[in-house]
Amino acid sequence: MIINISDLFLSFIGGIMIGVACSMYYITKGRITGISGIYFGVITFNWSEFYWKLSVLCSIVFATGLMYQVYGDERIMESSSLAFNEIPQITSLSTTLAGISGILIGIGSKLCNGCTTSHGFCGLARISLRSFVAFGLFILFGMISCYVTMSEHKEDGQEKYNYNHVSIIMIGLSLVLLSGTLLGAYLNKHQFIDTVIGIPAGLLLGIGVVFSGMIKRTTILSFLSVEQWNPQFLFVILGANLVCYFGFKLLKKPIFAAEFLYPPTNKVTNILLVGASLFGFGWGMTGICPLVGLALYPQFTWQIGLMYLGSVSMGMRIAQCYLNKYQKVEEQVIQINSNNYNYKTENEQNDQL
Repeated sequence: MIINISDLFLSFIGGIMIGVACSMYYITKGRITGISGIYFGVITFNWSEFYWKLSVLCSIVFATGLMYQVYGDERIMESSSLAFNEIPQITSLSTTLAGISGILIGIGSKLCNGCTTSHGFCGLARISLRSFVAFGLFILFGMISCYVTMSEHKEDGQEKYNYNHVSIIMIGLSLVLLSGTLLGAYLNKHQFIDTVIGIPAGLLLGIGVVFSGMIKRTTILSFLSVEQWNPQFLFVILGANLVCYFGFKLLKKPIFAAEFLYPPTNKVTNILLVGASLFGFGWGMTGICPLVGLALYPQFTWQIGLMYLGSVSMGMRIAQCYLNKYQKVEEQVIQINSNNYNYKTENEQNDQL
């Protein structure tokens, strides 16, 4: 297999851009940048964080739409991986495959509390055990899924792109929504700084996804391929983690927050293992994670715009219902154990008397 060195370099540069975006938000607001969590906050209308999260998503769409206009659809989506250069990038994606993949990714991202961005870029840089385990399972089950579903991807003929009018519409729509988020955040004072920071972070994420090649399904599918492995995505990981590792260590306290906000636990739980496995299997089906799904919005198609992201939303809600029920059961168990302990203590005290 012939590997294009320039593509590896661009992937590394794109990874650096993604790392800068993640570090920017961490340094200023003390938050881990997780696209799945940001997306969930928007679709559930969590108004306490709605405006800044929407600003990140809209900025990603705006940046990628602008890149399509500047460089052209065919140039951006052209595959450099010879083993996969006959896979149509978007329109060959069946609605069934997109739907199943989206549901698995939605459920998995909620159960393991993260996606490729939060675990693969931010978590690894923080040397988080949970993220190392989760991202390892992403890749393992992604490889299995890619191998199983590879026959669904291989189609003859190159895909032709003619979505310029769609990307223009998405650029305009994202600008309107960005204006609305800024106005809403200004009226809702405590979100204004978050929103202002979220815009450049989202722009960098969008540009980084295009430069890195993650925007192409073939980049991920060839990385997850057992037979025809391509290291391009590995350079994205290296670039992003290099920046995040040092960026996360720059300050002892975030600029606009009281403290850094870390995940509540670093334990490897059964829920994490199940969630990461489901996410990986869904990821390997399409080569599209939540960040890439958003970046593909200016290339709007039935599969990506409605079926994939709609299924991700559905999967997240299903997982959240389970987590809410699981948390209630766990709280009941803790309460029962506490009552038993108090009862035992009282009996021991009575025996001593």
